[in-house]
Amino acid sequence: MKATLSIHLDTKRITLTLVAVMSVLLGAHLLALQANFNEALGWKDALGFEYWQIAIFDLDEEESFGTWFSAVILLFASLLMIFVARSLRSQADNMYRWWLILGLGFALMSVDEIVGMHELLNTLNENSVWTVGAFYFVLVSGIGFLPFLWHYRWRSSGLFLAAGVIYVTGAVGIEHYSGTDLNSLRYNMLTGLEEGLEMAGIILAIYTTLDFINATGIDKPHPDRP
Repeated sequence: MKATLSIHLDTKRITLTLVAVMSVLLGAHLLALQANFNEALGWKDALGFEYWQIAIFDLDEEESFGTWFSAVILLFASLLMIFVARSLRSQADNMYRWWLILGLGFALMSVDEIVGMHELLNTLNENSVWTVGAFYFVLVSGIGFLPFLWHYRWRSSGLFLAAGVIYVTGAVGIEHYSGTDLNSLRYNMLTGLEEGLEMAGIILAIYTTLDFINATGIDKPHPDRP
């Protein structure tokens, strides 16, 4: 007998939990970086700490709670989308290909969150920044996914579009204009906004996928399915 994969996930509870974790991480980032770079507060001298002691709260650091959280939710989104692709394929629905591409794309972004491949490309290309190329890549990808968005109009496509805009605004837009002065308060506050928008975009993509799963019932075994 062929086993059927079934999952049940509470969309509201999962989304609120992820938003709560994101809020805590953003709050920790803002407090830690304000304490370190805002000399007017005098917290650094009063508490007598060094930056390396609070770096794990810096969302811009690779070795931090924020980086781990972003990688985890990207992977979670990827697994959900691949689950949708698998379920649609079992129903002979050709839209599974789009979901599979999305799932693999999120998996790649999860790897990049830890490995930092985009930063390596930026280092190799000294005459430009990776955000310029990323903008054109996003533009082409968005145009390529128009059939997907049109097929699922309007709820799912609208939510996915909003998630993409939020994520790209942080990952590409804010990063492009944040500057290069890593020791400035402005830069470190903008990185909080950047990473916050990225996490919010990912969480919205997770919500949208869970909402689609629950609305279509593809998480439940079909009685006519072998």
